[in-house]
Amino acid sequence: MSLLVGMLGLWLCVKITLGWTLFVGLPFLMAVVAAFFSYFQKGAHFLHAYTNAIVAQLATGVAAILFGWDGAFCLLMAFPLSALLALPGVAFGYLLFRSSGWGSKNGRNGSHFLLALLIPMFPGLVAFDSARSPVAPLRQVVTRVIIDAPRERVWDLVIAFPKIETPPTGILRWGVAYPVEARIEGRGPGALRYCTFDTGSFVEPITRWEEPSLLAFDVTENPPPIREISIWKEIDPPHLHGRMVSEHGQFKLDEREGKTILEGTTWYRHSLFPQGYWGPLSDYIIHRIHERVLGHIRDEAEKR
Repeated sequence: MSLLVGMLGLWLCVKITLGWTLFVGLPFLMAVVAAFFSYFQKGAHFLHAYTNAIVAQLATGVAAILFGWDGAFCLLMAFPLSALLALPGVAFGYLLFRSSGWGSKNGRNGSHFLLALLIPMFPGLVAFDSARSPVAPLRQVVTRVIIDAPRERVWDLVIAFPKIETPPTGILRWGVAYPVEARIEGRGPGALRYCTFDTGSFVEPITRWEEPSLLAFDVTENPPPIREISIWKEIDPPHLHGRMVSEHGQFKLDEREGKTILEGTTWYRHSLFPQGYWGPLSDYIIHRIHERVLGHIRDEAEKR
């Protein structure tokens, strides 16, 4: 029953919205259903019900991969939140079962019909979540490196750096788009910088050109942020379009005692909710992308 609720709820959310109802409401509801039916088994306890809820969540994730609704990487990132929400869900499912009277000698008092109301209410919550559509906050990620080279040398690599031959490391190995090289057309404000990732190129019209101390730009085109891990050759889940979008960026160069402090900043929006969960994850990914670029610029400048 929990798996059935999970599959129908996931299909509905993927079609309509990727927000609170998917990442909070659905795991909680699945746990409630799993717990309610678990306690019909003689001797069932909290751990037993919680295990059933987790198994149902994992099975829903496998179904999502089989049907091509999503890839393994994004499902793995969502699982810790889902498993955490199963705890209050199982507790509520137990209270619902006890209050229904199924587990007592006094018979049934009718409150078990609350469970029958919770499930059909879910599509309404999905519609409300979709209509509400809160604007994602503008997030900022700053990364710094110290380079043993004058900033004039570093500047040339900031505006355009050669191909990064080093394989991606850490989380960038698991499908997250990673930078490969950068080139520029023109000089000064209005020039176009292209930062190429393995999934495509960011198009970055220059807004401030203060050589050799500051390069700022807008971002008018974003490639897909993730190459999903799937059994299918290619899948195109909705969260790959317009959910994680860079809007502005800049490189700031300060020189101290013959060394350059290079600071890279990205301003972006990540419209998956709750922000308290997805925001730190996306900040970490942006930070690792910065590290790959700034580390490459440092190595090239010091080598020269």
